[in-house]
Amino acid sequence: MKKKLIITIGFLLFIPMIFAQTIAAQTMSHTSPPSGYGQPPSMFSLFDPNYDYLVNGGTSVANVGDSTVSISGFTSAAKRVDIIGVTLTLQRWTGDSWVNVYTSPNRELSSASYDYREYEVNVQTGYYYRSMSYHWTEHGDVKEDGILYSGSILIE
Repeated sequence: MKKKLIITIGFLLFIPMIFAQTIAAQTMSHTSPPSGYGQPPSMFSLFDPNYDYLVNGGTSVANVGDSTVSISGFTSAAKRVDIIGVTLTLQRWTGDSWVNVYTSPNRELSSASYDYREYEVNVQTGYYYRSMSYHWTEHGDVKEDGILYSGSILIE
């Protein structure tokens, strides 16, 4: 009986904390969350299995504090290729759609099999952000490319 009472009291104390966190999160955001928010992001992805060179890539967004986010991405090839690259775009959720806030310089590496980029961007608080990455390889006459998206985060 005493154990049930303790569990019931603990449960009753826990419920208001859940509602308080939900209300706090809603009041800190200027928009409703994008679909899929809160689901674990897939940070790494394989591209078209028929590709000969472009085999893997990934992108992420992280809150580094002081209204700043870090976006990063990598591109991986099956072997050393003539050109490999990744371009990153930071996107903000408006409540209806994703809009581009920042796009990194278009840089690439020659005679490499891996490329990694990371940038820090100042942002407005109260919005959800994600990273979109464009990956490509070129080897001889073959160009392979693909686009990936990170999960989204709320910057408070």
